[in-house]
Amino acid sequence: MEGAGGACAPCLAAATSYAELQGLIGLVYDGLLEDKPWNGLLDALRRQFGANYVSLTIRLPSAEDRGLVVFVGEARPHIHAIYSSSLYTVDPFVNLPRDTVVMLEELIDEREWLDSVIYRDFLEPLQVRYMMGADIRSDDGREREFRLRVSRPPQGRPFSETERALCGLLLPHLKRALRLYAHLDRVESACRLYVGTLERMGIGSILLDEDGAICRLNKVAEDILAAGDSLQLHNGLLEAISPRDDRRLWRLIRQATAGRRGMGLVEAIALDRGGQRGSLSVLVRSIPLTVSAEAGRAAAVELILRDSAHPALPSEPLLRQLYQLTPAEASLAVLLGEGLTLEESASRLGISRNTARTHLRAVFAKTGVKRQTALVQLLLCSVVALD
Repeated sequence: MEGAGGACAPCLAAATSYAELQGLIGLVYDGLLEDKPWNGLLDALRRQFGANYVSLTIRLPSAEDRGLVVFVGEARPHIHAIYSSSLYTVDPFVNLPRDTVVMLEELIDEREWLDSVIYRDFLEPLQVRYMMGADIRSDDGREREFRLRVSRPPQGRPFSETERALCGLLLPHLKRALRLYAHLDRVESACRLYVGTLERMGIGSILLDEDGAICRLNKVAEDILAAGDSLQLHNGLLEAISPRDDRRLWRLIRQATAGRRGMGLVEAIALDRGGQRGSLSVLVRSIPLTVSAEAGRAAAVELILRDSAHPALPSEPLLRQLYQLTPAEASLAVLLGEGLTLEESASRLGISRNTARTHLRAVFAKTGVKRQTALVQLLLCSVVALD
């Protein structure tokens, strides 16, 4: 019976125990959860193959992008920078047969290889002589390519057919894990965009699990909790300062948790700040229950926080760019957006009321509004609050 890459199964079994193979496969999937993805797997392969370097290219380098490469071995950042900027274009060990483990000597004559620019300028200083690798291509129509490379120094030996077979057994698992990684990366990017947009608008977000424990919160929510004038943490759980507000808030949280299995729930509450200016408005909404979230600490409820005392402020640079305002006109518009009157804004800017009126008329003409209240609404609802 033949194994992957042509090696017989008994030979492969003799070189690698079943437990070792299972351990390597486990590291393939554990790599999804590592801070440096697949660092554990690559280090295990380095030891398994007696290699000096093992690398996994997750995003290919280009003229505009240095790419994303995870590798184990002695770090040589300046040499890697040379490869990412130019030498990748003359690398002969690329565009390999799809999902197939290949040896370097199968692609290029030994003398031609040793005389090549990429070997002399890049690989020889790294003590790379023998190479084995595979190009893993996605099946989801996105034309993504991932590259696994294993290398040995000149004093080593060429890779064997048994080692090729072991690497080949790992490829289907690595391909599946890379597809999951790409999906999780898209989800995480969407989450970062959502959280970042909320923060730029001055909106706090807190995710709670079914027990009411915090799963995640953004910077705005952290600041609100640190202030402790309306909402705080007590024994790891949220607590409104006012006992009456606290009972109402937790009633809504429990209702939202129960609402996950139905049509969902969206409720709101304004929390008292003990007589201070403004209030903290809280939107409580349930997060629909998914099959994957049944067994684990998944978010069940989201609290959206808005502090009326700290509204989102428009950006002067975006105002000037969007409506072709002068610096003086943009400064006045920002102050009006903060809720100041025209007289207060003029005083803050150190200009006369008549000058402020002149600027305001220009702002009206350029933004297409006719009243100060309409201007404030425009500023709060446009992209100028997202800078």
